[in-house]
Amino acid sequence: MKLAFLISTHTDVSQLKRLVGALPDNSVSFIHVDGKVDIAPFKEAFIGDERVVFIEHRVNVKWGSINEVEYQMELVRAALECGEQFERLITISGMDYPVWSKEQIVQFFEQDREKEYLTAIDVSFPWRMSAIYQQYFFWVHKPGSGWKYYVTRALGRTLRLLGVKKPLRRKIGDKTYKLYKGAAWWAITPKLAKVILHEWDTNEKLKDWLKWCMCPAELFAQTVALNDEVWREKCMLDNEKYSLPMHTPLTYVTWVNEEIKTLDEADYDRIIQSGKMFCRKIVSGKSDNLVEMIKKV
Repeated sequence: MKLAFLISTHTDVSQLKRLVGALPDNSVSFIHVDGKVDIAPFKEAFIGDERVVFIEHRVNVKWGSINEVEYQMELVRAALECGEQFERLITISGMDYPVWSKEQIVQFFEQDREKEYLTAIDVSFPWRMSAIYQQYFFWVHKPGSGWKYYVTRALGRTLRLLGVKKPLRRKIGDKTYKLYKGAAWWAITPKLAKVILHEWDTNEKLKDWLKWCMCPAELFAQTVALNDEVWREKCMLDNEKYSLPMHTPLTYVTWVNEEIKTLDEADYDRIIQSGKMFCRKIVSGKSDNLVEMIKKV
């Protein structure tokens, strides 16, 4: 089984190299380096490594904006069009690290070759965050970056005060789409990846609908897949409540003070007990002892 890892990164070259070295030997890593940073140190770290492909289409990433979906889709495109035949496309960040061995990762995906590890919840289903996705978010400028940031921020607040709401359903052509939310990290088959990429390339109205939502990278793939009768049955739908562990089925991640926690050796037991394939956030110089403990599992 050949796996494609779709990796987004912007910092910590040493950690990225450590991550790639721990992935299955027969896999290929497609890497997007944030357009605002120098790519040279990243490329230098992987000179001669034929398992690593840096994609040419680079995006100046703005967290929470539609351009996060853009780099996702360009990673998907690179994997689908490289000439290799992959059985899984797996999105991870450069700050992930596998908890499982190379062999365990491959064996896991061999057990169920049809299941799509793409989780979602119906945003229109009564839950505490539904109202957030009826709001307009203009996260296209970095906080404090200038007048455009303050104007778009004021526009969003004005629309909320006026009670202007985004619809949680949208009719596009003959199809009515419901909005689904999940996480930006998933493991899908090339067949589903082609469907999602096709929608990105051709469905401008769908992109416009999601453009001003909060974190479209957690919505686009889910909304495409869960509104398709064929793929809906193969994905992971949850209408009980949103929970981070459920929506990151393969990755252990935890938050502290509204930020992803940098993991260290104190987190080891919780990581192992989670049973997850990957853990995040791993940082050179802070997570080194933890990584060495994981290697011994």
